[in-house]
Amino acid sequence: MLYVYQQASPILKLAIDSVIKEDAMLAQEIKSLKQTRKELERAQKEATVSPSKESVNKIIQYAKKGKK
Repeated sequence: MLYVYQQASPILKLAIDSVIKEDAMLAQEIKSLKQTRKELERAQKEATVSPSKESVNKIIQYAKKGKK
């Protein structure tokens, strides 16, 4: 995972790069992991969703009923 997140030491990166050149299946797995990482990062950025005003108003109305 350090390699996928570009946090591997230079020696580890060189070793993995070398193995990837020889192992097509590993290269595909690494490519898939990198793509998944990008998609997760994009999803996290887009996940900042706020409730609708209608939902907030219903919660406030419900809370007011509970105080009576």
